[in-house]
Amino acid sequence: MPIPRKLNKLLRPIAVFIVMQFAWLILVALWIYFYISNHIIIREVGDQISTKLRPGTYHVLVLIFGCILLALLQIGFYFIYIYLNRQININRLQDHFISNITHELKSPLAAIQLYLETLEARNVPEKKTQEFIQLMIREVNRLQGMIDKVLGTVTIDQRQLTFNFKVYNTRAIIPLILKEVLEKYPSNIAPNVHLNHNVSCRCVLDRSAFKIIFINLIDNAVKYAADAFSLTITTHCSQKHFKIEFTDTGVGIPPGEQKRIFRKFYRVYRHEAPSVKGTGLGLYIVKEIVKFHGGKVHAISSGRNTGATIQIELPIYKRTKKRFTNQLLKQTIKRKKRSERPK
Repeated sequence: MPIPRKLNKLLRPIAVFIVMQFAWLILVALWIYFYISNHIIIREVGDQISTKLRPGTYHVLVLIFGCILLALLQIGFYFIYIYLNRQININRLQDHFISNITHELKSPLAAIQLYLETLEARNVPEKKTQEFIQLMIREVNRLQGMIDKVLGTVTIDQRQLTFNFKVYNTRAIIPLILKEVLEKYPSNIAPNVHLNHNVSCRCVLDRSAFKIIFINLIDNAVKYAADAFSLTITTHCSQKHFKIEFTDTGVGIPPGEQKRIFRKFYRVYRHEAPSVKGTGLGLYIVKEIVKFHGGKVHAISSGRNTGATIQIELPIYKRTKKRFTNQLLKQTIKRKKRSERPK
């Protein structure tokens, strides 16, 4: 049975790496064997040869130094192998991303084209026309969301994302952000999003960036809902951290995938939900935004069909990461001052 082309590309660098390891191990073995055998011979006939030819400390140091250099080469090979392996994985994920995004872009465009051609070719009743317009607006919003994710990822990767950090009280800002986000969703989504929020602490946040976090996490919960969509948002305040948890009732996340889902382009394929579409960028954007805020994000799930929880942990202002949060505020002030200067 012939080896698939993509698998062959993956096995080639691995095979080269293994051959390189065998080559240098054989070299070391021959080097040590040569040194030891000569040392034994010289020791046995040492009285019959010149003292200049007898091994000394210098020769031992040369051997040790050579072994150290070879060990460093081995470490270098190992890091090169890791880097190449990551690049291969990234290229594979990019191929999947291009395939997915192409299909994702074609679907709404085809729907919009169909509605427009129908409106042009037929005398559509007013009620049906309004329905078509609403459907086209929904498809346009879907396209805009995908484009925003792609552009947002590029901006994040190039470290060109600008934030407007301020100190907010979580009791006031979290319900406000959630309300603004839910206004963009259909009317059947909002009643199924429940907010358990009665804690008050101060955090350094960028309001617009946090809205992006809410949008991406709600999108994911809607996409991967098992039967009926339901999402519970719960907040906690500890001595040093503010935690916000997004718990859904979806298909869950296998244990081996719970760290990988935050990688760029990475998507978990579920045979029970093969029609779920996406770019594989949403959770990556969430992770990067949380990182810019000095926080952490991770996924919690008991496995398949048990739902999942995305937990975000942020530092509380003036209690933890004081230098980091103060620096975020200073950067925002400096940027505002530069933008207010007359040109």
